[in-house]
Parts: sequence; C-alpha cells; structure tokens
Amino acid sequence: MHIIDTPGAMARALATYLNPWLLRRLVLYRDRLHEAGSDVGELGPVIIVDPGDTLQDIEKAAGIAIGGDPDMEVCVLDNGWAELVFVTSDDGSGAVILIPDREGIDPDLLAIVRTHAIDVATLADAAAHPSPDSAT
Repeated sequence: MHIIDTPGAMARALATYLNPWLLRRLVLYRDRLHEAGSDVGELGPVIIVDPGDTLQDIEKAAGIAIGGDPDMEVCVLDNGWAELVFVTSDDGSGAVILIPDREGIDPDLLAIVRTHAIDVATLADAAAHPSPDSAT
C-alpha cells in the first residue's frame, strides 16, 4: 500500500509509477487540490492498494470504514482500476482509494467495488445520451 499524504509523497509517487492511467489520476487529484487552495494530504490521504493489502489495513490507513455499507461519494471503474472517494466531513475531508483489478487484491475489497462501482464508460454514455426524465 502506498499512502500519499504529503506533497513529497505525491512527488515520489509521480516519479515511481509507470501506469499512465494512475499517473493521470494522481496529477488530476493534485491539480484539483491546488485549484481549491489545498495541498496534498490536507483533506486526507490518497491510498494506492497493492496485492496483499487487507481490507482492514486499508480501512486503518484511510481512517474510514469501507466494509459493511460504505458511504462512498464515488466508486468508478476505469482502465482496470477502481477509484473510491469518501468524504467524511463538511470541509471535504476523507480519502481517495485507488485499487487495481488484478490478482492478489483483497477479495472482500473487490466485492465491495463490484457491488458499488459504475464503469466510467457507462457514465460517459449517460452524459452523451441523457434520458428525457433527467431534463429540467
């Protein structure tokens, strides 16, 4: 598990990871925080899950309960990754958890993802073809 909770940790992650999707997500997250006047870690950690990490270890690192009935703001699947976003306070504090869909990832965590996730392609399709009921 990699915990990104400082600007230095973000810089190390950006220098370490090679996966283009993951790099784009990390840069996007960092830039959105800067635009909002915050820095990496001020509102909570970004956690990159590795094979062998347990659900309990991830919950402890994030400071949130994921199992049971998770209160996620976002749970999307994109390019073999799941992105879970939790907002636990009115100030926007919470955690972002990035999970690769690959062998060795905690099966309980993957079950939660599969139960709650929306594929990003589905979101794009819905945006391109809104239902008549969603028009205001």
